[in-house]
Amino acid sequence: MGGRLGRVGPYALLERLGRGGMGEVYLAANRRGEQVAVKMLRDPLGDDPDARLRLEREVRALRRVESPYVARVLDADLSCDRPYLVMEHIGGETLLDAVRRRGPLPEAESISLAHGLATALAITHAAGVVHRDLKPANVVMGAEGPVLIDFGIAQVLDATRLTMTGTFLGTPGYAAPELFADETVGEPADVHAWAATVAFAATGRPTFGKGTVEAQMYAILHGQADLAGVPPALLPLIRAALHRDPAKRPTAAVLADRLARLARASEPAPAEGGRGAGRVRRTVRPGRTARAHHTARPGRPERTPRPGRADHAPRVGRADRTARPETSASAAEAAADAKVDAPPRLGLPRGSGTLLVLALLAVPCVVVSLVYPLTTFVITGTLAVLARALWSGHWLVRRRESARMRALLRVVTFPLTLAGSLVSAVAWPGLPAGAAAFATLWLTAGARLEPEWWTQAVPVTVAGVAFGVVTGAIIGREVERVGARVPGLRREGLRALAVLGGFVAVCATAVRAVAFFV
Repeated sequence: MGGRLGRVGPYALLERLGRGGMGEVYLAANRRGEQVAVKMLRDPLGDDPDARLRLEREVRALRRVESPYVARVLDADLSCDRPYLVMEHIGGETLLDAVRRRGPLPEAESISLAHGLATALAITHAAGVVHRDLKPANVVMGAEGPVLIDFGIAQVLDATRLTMTGTFLGTPGYAAPELFADETVGEPADVHAWAATVAFAATGRPTFGKGTVEAQMYAILHGQADLAGVPPALLPLIRAALHRDPAKRPTAAVLADRLARLARASEPAPAEGGRGAGRVRRTVRPGRTARAHHTARPGRPERTPRPGRADHAPRVGRADRTARPETSASAAEAAADAKVDAPPRLGLPRGSGTLLVLALLAVPCVVVSLVYPLTTFVITGTLAVLARALWSGHWLVRRRESARMRALLRVVTFPLTLAGSLVSAVAWPGLPAGAAAFATLWLTAGARLEPEWWTQAVPVTVAGVAFGVVTGAIIGREVERVGARVPGLRREGLRALAVLGGFVAVCATAVRAVAFFV
């Protein structure tokens, strides 16, 4: 099949779809007649072997991404003078065009869009990929929900420019402040771009204004986001994702988890025998596994699958997305899906149930801490070890397909995970938490320790607060990292369990302070 614009490797170029600062995108066809998107990067790689190695690593990571929310990377040639990527072609209008044509999205559609994009980011971050150029023009409004395109271009190009000073990659109005401040750029930059993109969809206005590039950069660096008109349900998440400090932004996995609940709450009740307009559980778009069908773009006749396309054998490892939710790249999406259809799991209670359990545990723990101050450290350490043992048990059985088998194995291996957690907790978080507690005890006691220091209730109780804060922060961070890769992990309950020791110490300190002043 000959292309009107020539050929690139085995692909015949049919039509140029777009041009940007990073390269050109063409609609192309392979030897079987299947239509794909070929993205040709502008800058040659030269003879830098390290740059090519980094590029190959990025492409391998991109090809692990499995999600109906993300356009797949199908092929790549990094050895030619002008490298190119071949990606799945997704028909349909972009979010940018949709908002310009129809105006801001309704609240339910905005929540569905936010959930889909957050899930896409959670899955790709779990695969070790950072998008670096999330914006409305890179989101296609497909028939089954939003699809994130142009994955890897910014990241792949950036691998060839690591030594170039002053190089900026991305779109200024949707870039994170760390891109302008010469700071480390990672997954939080995608979260910032997610917030700016969702805010644009909900308001119909650029989040950081329509001024010059310099004006937009100033607004981003100083947190001057225009969020008037953002639905109240989305506003707290968007504000948190736009935080100037990347470390204080929520992860994409946390956003996807929160938005899954919002989407379920906002979806209308489905009619009998039909499907609700705002459904949370996503199905694989028709033909994704066989690469057979694409939604027609506006103004184009809808394509019908060519003979033989449905029988085309997919690549190894991509046969059935719904059959392998345990893979690391699809873990976050599988967790969101499982919350809708899966049978109840063993684990900690959630919502008001979690608060009730914490209240029941906290009261006797505070009483015991007031009578015996040293028990504050024992309570904190016990809860931290228990939290680590619980997530460790989920991690060990994460690849088991049967929910019953996972639950059974977690019960059987619990003594082993508890013992391992106890041993490891002595070093981490034991050492840093112990050091913080000792420093606090020494300062509170007047920079000296009495021979019977353990009888000094106030210094010991305050040191218990420091011990609990450090321990809770470390275990909570572990839960966040593991939660993005382990489906079914009750992160809210585990985080609450990890910080309960610090909460008990704070309560005991407050009671002693009140007793002192009364």
